[in-house]
Amino acid sequence: MKVVGIYFLLAFLTFWLLVVVDLLSGTSFTMSMHSFYVTFATTTLQEMFIMVVFAVLPIVAAIAGYIKRNRAPQK
Repeated sequence: MKVVGIYFLLAFLTFWLLVVVDLLSGTSFTMSMHSFYVTFATTTLQEMFIMVVFAVLPIVAAIAGYIKRNRAPQK
């Protein structure tokens, strides 16, 4: 589960960095949020599918590792 936590931490830090750079350039917070939203609003269905797949991959890998460890025979 540490991998999932690190994944979400990096996602939050990236989002924070994008907002801070916009704020430092003189853009208002509302416009910064709007530009972040527009990035995802203009994606096609295929692009959204790929983004979801890549977003879920670390979570699936963490769950698979957890299941694999619990199924291993105990010594």
